[in-house]
Amino acid sequence: MSKYDSLDARKELEQEITKDLKRALEKRGFTIHHNGTAESHAPGGKPDIEAFDQTTHINIEVTKSKKSAQDREWQSIKDHFEQTKIANATKKCFLIFVSPETYYRTVNSMKDWNFAHEEVRDQKMIPLCFDSFELLMNKLIGTPASIYPKLQLLGLFDGFVQFVDDENTLRHLFQTLFSTDLRLKVELEKQEEERHQFVVEELIGEFKQLEQKLREERIALAGDAIKTVVYLVFIKLYEEKKEKEESQKNRFTEASFREYQSNVRDTHSAIHKLFDDIKSDPELERCNLFTDADSLPQRLTDEFVIESFIKPFEQYTFFTTKVDGLGAAYEVLGQLSGKDVKVGQFFTPENVVRFMVKMAELAPDDFVLDPACGTARFLTYSMEDMLSKAAGVRNESQKMKDIRAKQLLGTDDDPTVAKLAKMNMYIHGDGKTNIIDADGLTRSNWYEKVDVVLTNPPLGNISYLRSIYDENFRTKQMEVIPKKNLTEEELAKIMKQIQMNQTLQAQPLSQSKLTRITARLQELRQKETELRGKIRDGAVEYATTGTQMKGGALFLNACKFYLKDVRDSSQHTEWRGGKVLIILDEGVLNTDDYKEVRDFIRKYFYIKAVISLTRDTFVPVSNTSTKTSILYAIKKEDLDAIQQEPIFFGHVEKVGLDTKKKVCSNHLFGSSINVLSKYIEFKQKVLSSYTRGQFNKELFLKQGFKIGEISG
Repeated sequence: MSKYDSLDARKELEQEITKDLKRALEKRGFTIHHNGTAESHAPGGKPDIEAFDQTTHINIEVTKSKKSAQDREWQSIKDHFEQTKIANATKKCFLIFVSPETYYRTVNSMKDWNFAHEEVRDQKMIPLCFDSFELLMNKLIGTPASIYPKLQLLGLFDGFVQFVDDENTLRHLFQTLFSTDLRLKVELEKQEEERHQFVVEELIGEFKQLEQKLREERIALAGDAIKTVVYLVFIKLYEEKKEKEESQKNRFTEASFREYQSNVRDTHSAIHKLFDDIKSDPELERCNLFTDADSLPQRLTDEFVIESFIKPFEQYTFFTTKVDGLGAAYEVLGQLSGKDVKVGQFFTPENVVRFMVKMAELAPDDFVLDPACGTARFLTYSMEDMLSKAAGVRNESQKMKDIRAKQLLGTDDDPTVAKLAKMNMYIHGDGKTNIIDADGLTRSNWYEKVDVVLTNPPLGNISYLRSIYDENFRTKQMEVIPKKNLTEEELAKIMKQIQMNQTLQAQPLSQSKLTRITARLQELRQKETELRGKIRDGAVEYATTGTQMKGGALFLNACKFYLKDVRDSSQHTEWRGGKVLIILDEGVLNTDDYKEVRDFIRKYFYIKAVISLTRDTFVPVSNTSTKTSILYAIKKEDLDAIQQEPIFFGHVEKVGLDTKKKVCSNHLFGSSINVLSKYIEFKQKVLSSYTRGQFNKELFLKQGFKIGEISG
């Protein structure tokens, strides 16, 4: 809560803000003038406070009005600003609007004003909530004028495209002026995370209500209702993206949509025309994001969209914040379609995703795959990480294009979910062409082409008897599937028959019986030779046993095929192959039922790390306690090679969000307990313990890695 919240708007608020402005700006060459008195606020017809020097004039408008009550402020704010510019035609003029929190309609009005004056260097407005304004004042008051000089302060207005809500404006304020203040950065990130979590929970509830309303009013039925919600969310994201990146007008605010509606022949179905316009975007057509079958329900009217979607959701900004609108729709999709969200099938907590991407140490040339991609969170964070590392490399522009368009691969066997993933990749800046609607276990075209797999496959059981899986898949490709060796079983039967006939042959028999037994033995020995030959040549026949197993075990087997044998030949032997970072059900790593799976892991991979996650990791996103671990392994080139390096084991008790969906400590890469930094320290000591290309255990032990410091 800001100190301004408790002040009387009539006789205290403007006076206190004037005092702060004088302390902050007079030493930077400005004169501050309050148009009110010591006992009353400024009268109508003038801005509340003015700050000016010989070349610059800034109006500061102050209110305690909230939400729709701010609507009555806009006209006078605009009139004052226009009059100020006329009176100060040779000066650069700006405006600061200070309020408890900026209402979305006020933001939209200022946004429209700023874009209308995009071609001039001045005449920009910035909305600051009380908290942000107080932060700015405190920083300016507490520092010499040379630290934040006038030109740097005026640079704030250059980022007017960021002024879409208080959160983005605060982020812009921090990045422009205070980016070196690490303590403030941590504090703001925590506040932002808390706000995001609160908003996502709000969105999930409101999306559910919207889906229900669509069904109740018989606009859409069954699965079409949630698809309609997804399409509307995407339209909002698309328009916000075009507005931010290409300065195009956002056609999905109330005012602009009504304007768009007035230019459509059928003024009751402008929403259908808008969706068709978006679907015909050449960029979206190239990746087949939408098909002719993707359409809004015919009964969906413009008035329903305005009243039930545009107005209620106009207060939210999806594109320029971390608020995951598509993710919220995804969770609703899972809950309403009966998906098994209780085992974390739908969401991987953001901090876990970020941790795994950081641990993978991606390179700009890597091909990254998530074979169970959901909304593509691993891929969007990987893209962000790889693009940052591509900055400054040779042919930087082409490399960034390749990362977006070629190097991020994903599958999901649910068509609606795969479409959501494509949407998410598009919103985050391309990459969507390589998201496909397919089973992630059977992509033979990716064999030995992938550098890194990052994935959280379904933690529950998957049936391997589905019709899409043939016998070759079950008995040969998937080594982890339990099976019996029919050839060896048949050989065992043959050997018993041989033994029985040999016993009979030793008995006193008639010549005719002896002849029959001898012939039978010859037959059996011939069959024995044939079966032993099959076993020797690896031509044995298998039959699957059981019906299902943990998804993580099956996907880990598939990863063995997808990963390159050699990712980086310059590394030590145990670090050369393709990498897999996968979340596994604890049963895969610990129970007797999955002993063969663990043998499979040791046979084909060098194990780099196992990070045990708290049982509550998935509670905030699935309401179910599930014990899981992150396995980090690197594919072997030589299957006979035995791992020499030690394995990093860590336990994480808190992942940044508690069971009540409140922001808490983050032991993955937090400030106090940081498992990631401990892993990096461990890895550095491992790599520095090589002599003549061989790992030296004694040298490693001498470096003194402290066991026990890796638990959170």
